[in-house]
Amino acid sequence: MRIRILQQLTFILPLLVLMGCRSVTEQMSPDPDEQIPVPDGTFKHADKTEDRIERTEWWSVFNDATLNALIAKLNDANPDVSAALARVDQSFATMGITRGATYPTIRGNVSGGRRRDSINNLLFPIATPEYNRFMLGASASWELDLWGRVQSSVKRDRLRAEAEAVSYHDVLLSLQASLAQQYFAYRAAQTEFNHLQSSQNLATESLEMHKARLRLGQGIQADVATAQLELQNAATALEASRRNTGKLLHAIAVLTGTMPSQLPPFEPAVLPGIPNIPAGLPSDLLALRPDLLAADRQLRSAAVQVGIRKADFLPKISLIGSGGVASLKANKLFEADSSMFDLGPEVDIAIFQYRFRKSAVAQAKAQFREAAADFKSTFLTAVKEVDDALLDAKSYSRELTLQRQALQAATEAAEAAKKRFDIGLTNYFDFIAAERTRLQTAARESTLTSERLLATVRLIQALGGSWPAGETDAE
Repeated sequence: MRIRILQQLTFILPLLVLMGCRSVTEQMSPDPDEQIPVPDGTFKHADKTEDRIERTEWWSVFNDATLNALIAKLNDANPDVSAALARVDQSFATMGITRGATYPTIRGNVSGGRRRDSINNLLFPIATPEYNRFMLGASASWELDLWGRVQSSVKRDRLRAEAEAVSYHDVLLSLQASLAQQYFAYRAAQTEFNHLQSSQNLATESLEMHKARLRLGQGIQADVATAQLELQNAATALEASRRNTGKLLHAIAVLTGTMPSQLPPFEPAVLPGIPNIPAGLPSDLLALRPDLLAADRQLRSAAVQVGIRKADFLPKISLIGSGGVASLKANKLFEADSSMFDLGPEVDIAIFQYRFRKSAVAQAKAQFREAAADFKSTFLTAVKEVDDALLDAKSYSRELTLQRQALQAATEAAEAAKKRFDIGLTNYFDFIAAERTRLQTAARESTLTSERLLATVRLIQALGGSWPAGETDAE
């Protein structure tokens, strides 16, 4: 009776040990939470803090149907997005390969053939040195994860796969933000091109009038030369604007996975309103920025790797077994006397690998320190990007307000000059000069509006594609 109990305990004890010691590897791993910075305070250029909400379609706040359609096309057709998604699939496939070690490995084998042994190599005589041999069997092996090394390996690869999945969202957010910036820059370039076209028309009109005055003997050659210079400058600026607009359209085409020749120019449209995006707190970035989430997973993965390398010093215990049937004659293969088996544990102990194991642990620890430093650097960069975007947004808002006031004054001056010319109080050249100033001021106002929109996009990207709950009224 006692022998039977001992036999049962022999099989149950490894399972109990397996259940009780699964966290040994994790206990030998450093705590990654100690390396995560605790962000206190607020952003330097933030006005107030509010609760955050996640917005999966952040670009919709601009209320631009064309932009919405372009980003939808980017999500579906951009090759960089497809490549990032493929990397995610690779990472989860790697995790699946590692997870396979948690299950027994079973192999089957079938063999049959004729064999001849060397008579001079035999220790005892046999009936015939040449004979047939047939075998049908299976073998199995299973590592008892007593120290949790295999489970920790699965956890490590799962964290790496999660980091790759989060990096996919980081790539997607970066491409979406780039497309939005290119689109707004293109709209501003279109507006600038129209203003430059009007400026060239005014310069042409001014040159023709100066030539007419010269022919009538009322003008001088210097005025004609000056008007010619202004026309050439306007034409040069117009050509540069045409080149810039074309390159921006090419960039939009590539981001949406389209050949530049297959993307027609967009119809001119007014730039959208500028939404007000609250920044929240630096601590929010830890949970919402994809690059920080990826760095967090990489840090935790490196911590688990340290424990795995330390666990390599412990013995590996596996259950191995094989069995089947074998016979020299095919018709006796399935008889009872043809059966065979081999079953028992296997212990793998590293004896002369101390330096190798020690170096592997040192490598894992160094990788963990590197991951911790990378996390802190990524966090500081994230806070800097938010503060930079907030500073740009506020500065451009103030500059844009002043520029709009200047545009209002320039518009009133041009209207006054036109009225004075209509009633004969001034010449037409005064109106042309005032109108040229108005066009230049309007072009600058369009550029600043675009820069303010780009700053908003950069802020949204720096916040991880989400921002505090609240209204996003346009400025």
